[in-house]
Amino acid sequence: MNTKTKAWVNMGLFLLTLLINTLGAYGFINGSSQKEVSDTYQTLITPSPATFSIWGVIYTLLLISLIFMIVKHKEERTASLINTISVPFWVSCVTNILWIIAFSYKLIGISTLLILAFVVTLAILNGKLKTPDGLGHKVNALAFGLYNGWLIIATVVNASAYLVKLQWNGFGLAADVWAVIILIVSLLLTGLIQWRLRNAALTLPLAWAYFGIWQQHQAQGFFAGQYTAIGWMAIVIGALYIIIAGFVFIQNGYCLLPKQKA
Repeated sequence: MNTKTKAWVNMGLFLLTLLINTLGAYGFINGSSQKEVSDTYQTLITPSPATFSIWGVIYTLLLISLIFMIVKHKEERTASLINTISVPFWVSCVTNILWIIAFSYKLIGISTLLILAFVVTLAILNGKLKTPDGLGHKVNALAFGLYNGWLIIATVVNASAYLVKLQWNGFGLAADVWAVIILIVSLLLTGLIQWRLRNAALTLPLAWAYFGIWQQHQAQGFFAGQYTAIGWMAIVIGALYIIIAGFVFIQNGYCLLPKQKA
C-alpha cells in the first residue's frame, strides 16, 4: 500500500470512528447514550459532564493532522510519518469503535479490556512520533499527545466503573479512600508513561480531567461535598500534571517532543 493510500485509509477509519462515537453519544447504538451508561455505574472519580467536551478539541486536532498528512504525503518527512503511524492508528480506530459498542451494550468488563488495548496502542503510536519542526508536525504531536493523555484517565474511569458493576467491596476500605489511592496511582503510572514518551501535551488532559473530578464533587445532585478530600486531592494532582507538562516542555527545549528524536 502506497503512502497516499495509507493517508486516505487513515482518514476513512477516523471518519468511521467519529460516526460510531456520535451514534454512541446520542444513544443510537443500544438506546442509551454514553453518558447514561456512565451514570449507571457512577464512580467517585468520574469527571463532570462538561469535561468530556475535550473530545471535540482532540478530534478537531486529529482531523487537521490527517488532512495535513493527505496534503503533504509526498514530502519525505510526512511520508515517513504516515508509514510509521498508520498501522497503530488503524488498530486504535478499531479498538475505539469496539470500545464504544461494548460500552453502549453495558459490557463494561469487555470495554475495559478494549480501552486498555486502545490506550496502549496510542502509547505505541506516540512513541513513534519525531520532533515536530513544522506546524503540521506540531499539530500531530499535540493531537496524539492529548488523545493518549485523555485515554489514560478514560481507562482508569472505565476500570472503576467495572468495579462498581461488580459491587467490589474494596477489601474493606472505604470508597473515598480507594478513590484517593486511584488518583495517586494514576499519577505515578502517568509519570512512567511520560518518562518514556516525553510528549509535553500528554498530561494536560489529565489536569483537565482532575479539575472535572473536583467540579463534579462540588455539583448539587452528585455527592455534594460529601467527599471533599477527593475533590481537593484532584485539584492538587491536577496542578502537578500542569507542572509536569511545563517541565517536560522546557526539558524538550521548548518543544512538545525531545529534539534529539529529530
